[in-house]
Parts: sequence; structure tokens; C-alpha cells
Amino acid sequence: MKQTIHLILYIVVVAISMVSCQQTQVSQVSNPEELRELYQQVLTVADESPDSAMLMIDSLRRGGTLPDYRCDFLCAKIFAQSSDSLRLDSAIIIGERLMALDVVEEDSAIRQDVLEVLINACRMHRDDEQTIHWSMQLIDLCRQQGEETEALRTEAEVGLVLSFLGKTDEGLAKIDNVIHQLSGKRKFNEMDASIIALRRKENMLDNEGRYDEIPLVAQEILSLLADYEQHPEEFHDCSYREVTEEQRPGYIEFYRSKAYLYMAHAYASLNEKGKAREYLRLFEQCAFANTLKGRAEIAPIWCQLGEYDKMSAAYDEFEVRLREQGDTVNVAFANILRDRAKAAQAQGRYAESLRLHEQYEILNNILNDRLLQGKAHLYAARFHAQEQQQEIERQAAKVRQSHLLNTLLAVILFGVITLSLLFYVQKRKMKQKNQILASQIQEAMTYRELYLEQRRLTAPTADSDVKPETLDDNQLFAYLSDLIEREQLYLDSDFGRQTLIDRTGLTKERIGAAFARGSDHDRMTSYVRNLRLEFAVQLLTDRPDLSITQVSAASGFTIPETFTRYFRARYGMSPTVFRRSKG
Repeated sequence: MKQTIHLILYIVVVAISMVSCQQTQVSQVSNPEELRELYQQVLTVADESPDSAMLMIDSLRRGGTLPDYRCDFLCAKIFAQSSDSLRLDSAIIIGERLMALDVVEEDSAIRQDVLEVLINACRMHRDDEQTIHWSMQLIDLCRQQGEETEALRTEAEVGLVLSFLGKTDEGLAKIDNVIHQLSGKRKFNEMDASIIALRRKENMLDNEGRYDEIPLVAQEILSLLADYEQHPEEFHDCSYREVTEEQRPGYIEFYRSKAYLYMAHAYASLNEKGKAREYLRLFEQCAFANTLKGRAEIAPIWCQLGEYDKMSAAYDEFEVRLREQGDTVNVAFANILRDRAKAAQAQGRYAESLRLHEQYEILNNILNDRLLQGKAHLYAARFHAQEQQQEIERQAAKVRQSHLLNTLLAVILFGVITLSLLFYVQKRKMKQKNQILASQIQEAMTYRELYLEQRRLTAPTADSDVKPETLDDNQLFAYLSDLIEREQLYLDSDFGRQTLIDRTGLTKERIGAAFARGSDHDRMTSYVRNLRLEFAVQLLTDRPDLSITQVSAASGFTIPETFTRYFRARYGMSPTVFRRSKG
């Protein structure tokens, strides 16, 4: 349904631009209300499909509905909402170029909008110095316009960024000053700014590990919300930030849920588990707790409290969404791996913990490398933005001289290009994802070899004089797994429990118990299957001359299709894709 609405909006905008092309004198939208409505239409589409929104902006530009600088502003705003470093670079470049234009210098409203985009893009890009640079300009502009509350709101953001730069005391003093100046002003805009400042203070205290101070901050938020809930008419100020009567309950409940979350996290960090669980209970009664983002935010607290099943349940759905979007190279996914590794270690699943920790380290290194490459991306984006602007100007000149047929052809051409680009981007993302996953698989194999070597030093092995019937379940599993892996018995497609019975003289019940109670595997077949899959990974890496069918047979599988199904289930890709992606 949403996609249909977006398509209708897109067609309407295209139709407006085509009609505009036929007029002798171009009619541009300049009324503030019309501009706001048009902006909202584009940004609504951008929430679901940024590429569709960019097509709408191109149509607005070609049709003359919006001047170039307003179209550029919309592009920058969409880019600034992305987590992709190159798009953030583009937002910064476009914003810097807009700040140099006379029309932006003279129009305080658009200048304020551009500054907010620059601040958001620089903050997302972790360029703290530039974030403060543009924030100070916005503060000055707000005060020139008599918007003291907006200036204080931005000062709270500056305080948080100062803490990132190691100036914690200075940053905290700035935020406390903002909270003090807003205190007692019972108007919606001031109350909302106070809540934002208190949230930034909580962020800073959390980063500094000052958990004992967080409950006081959360209580201040709850007090403000309680006052607003009881006396909403006294907070009415007609500001553009004020929510409607219908939106009010959702606003109050959202920030109240955040305060409960802060309290739960603080008390969990202080090891006051009873209080932490009480505030988690209050949080779970809020609507935000039932959203995907809410469940993801609560998961780390369940991990702190040792509620690993609840943590896993919360992360499972969020992880599925990230994988569906092909977006697993980010901080959110890294945190999932880190917390899952902690949970596995706490529950004694050391091999799984080692594997997850290794994946976390690999992903964390990739994210750090991307951060270090930010400056290089920025220079490339500047060059690309200049080329883009020149191309836009050339295309705009051609379109103004063309007629309706050319406009229709241009729309069709843009559609084809967009589909091709989307296909290319998706294919590239999938390739990068598979390369990362293949690298993680190979790294995990290396760590498994180290683990096996360490185990052979401490556990009973098949070449020792120990009698297997005297061993307990854990020791017997180590003995049997050493026998199976050392002699590669699993490569025989007929290998089964009877082989071990013949080799050791043990009963099938004793062998079954060793695998069921002495290992992480519920039965011997799953253990053997994993060994075969790991051997297949090695063959796929070292023997490019073997076909998939040959690898399947050499690894102990009798049916290639069964091998492929198990391989995909364990590693998230087919053997063919793994071989192509291992790089």
C-alpha cells in the first residue's frame, strides 16, 4: 500500500514538472506552507525508498517546480539520514556549497535548515570538530532570530560532542547550564528542549560509566512528562514543535519508555538487578517496547542481567531484519555479535563464543577501517559533487529547451537507469556481504584448529593408553572426537555409530550418551555433518580443480544436493558462492 502511495506521489510530481515545461514562464513554489508540504511528500517517500525520492527531486528540478538550491537541500537532507559514509560525504559537500550561496546567506530559514543538515551529517560521520563548528553557527543564527530555546537545544548537542573530544567536564557543564536555563519554563518547546538536554546528559554519563547519576536524570524526565500530562493546556505555546492533542499520548509514552530504559540500564550496570527488572517491567508496558527498535534496545540489558534467552529472542528479529536488508556491516550488528559472544561464554558454550567473538572482531576492524577512510571519501565526494553539479546544470539547460516528448523520454530513461543502479548496488552489497562471511568462515576454521590442538593437550586422545570405558561423558566425547577427526573416519559416507562400536568395543548407548551429554551436539550425526562441512570448506579453499560434486563426495556426502542444503544452512551461502567469494 505504501509503495502504491509513493508511486502516485511520484507520478503527480512528474506530471507537475511536465506541465511546467510547457509553460512559457516557469512557476516555482515559494509559499512556505506549500514548500513544507512538498518537502514532506519527498521525505515521506525517502523513508521507504531514498532512490525513489531522488527521482522525485530530479523531476522537481527539471520541471522548475523548485529552484536548484532547494532541490540540492532536499538531496543533502536525504543523504544525511543515511549510515553510508559516501552518502554522508555527499550531504556535507552539498551543504558546504549551499552555505556559500547568496540566496542561503540572505534567507535565514533555509540557512537554518542547511545548518541542521550539516550538523546531523557531521555527527553521523563522527567529525566532531565540524559538528561543533556548524553548531556554533546555528546557535548564533538562532539567537539573532530571537530563538533562544533552539539555541539552547543546540548547545546541549555541543555539550555531548565535547565529551567525545575528551572535554567531559566542559561538556557536562554546558548541558547542566542548558537544563538550568530551561528549568521552570512550562511551555512545550522549552519542556521538549529540556528532555533532549537530559537525554544528552544521560548519554554522557553512560559513556563515562557514571551509572549512579543516571536515575536522577531519568527521574527529571519523568517529572516533566507527568507535569505535562496533568496540565497540557498550561504547556500550549503554538510552537512548530508542539504535538497535537492526538499525538500527545504517544509523545509522553515514548519519552517515558526511554526514561524507564535509562533506569533499567543504570541499575543493571550497578548490579541492582531487582530495580533493573522493575523498570524493565514498566518499559515493557509501553508501546515502544513492542517495536523492533525497542526490543533491540532492551536486549543489552537482558544480557547484563543474565537473561540470555530473552536477549536472544530480542536480537533474533532485529538480526533477521538487518540480514533481509543486506545491512550487516554496521555497529548495530557488531553489538549483536558481541552480546551473543558474552552470553555463549557465560553459558559455557566456549566454541560458539569464540566463533562469535571472532566475527565481532572482524566486523569491528572493518568498521574502524571505514571510519579511518572517511577523509579520503570526503575528498572523493567533493570531486564527485562538482561533477554532479555541472552535469545537473547541463541537463537542466537541455530540458528547458525540450518539449513534452523529450520530458516523457527522460522519465523513462531515468526509470531504466534507476532500476539498473538498484540492481548493481544490491548485487555489490550481496557480494561484499558474501566476501565478509566467507572470510569469517575461513578465520573460524583457523581458530578451530587452534582449539583442537589445545584440546589434545588436555583431554584423553585415541592414541593414549586410556581405556574408553573408564571415561565420563565429557572425556569420552573428547576421546571419540579425537579418534574420528585424527583418522578422518567421517569422510567415509558409511561411517556411523557401528564403526565406533567396532573400534572401541563400547555399546551404542554409551556412545550416544557421550555425544548427547558430553558435547554441544544432541546426536552424533550432527557432529559428523559439521566435520564434513568443515572439510568441504577446506577443499573449496585449497582445491579449485574439484567440482562441487567431487567436493561433496570427498567430504563424505552421498548426495550433492543434500551437501549443498546443509552447507547453505550452516554458512548462509551455497558452496559455489563461497568458492567465488572467499577472495
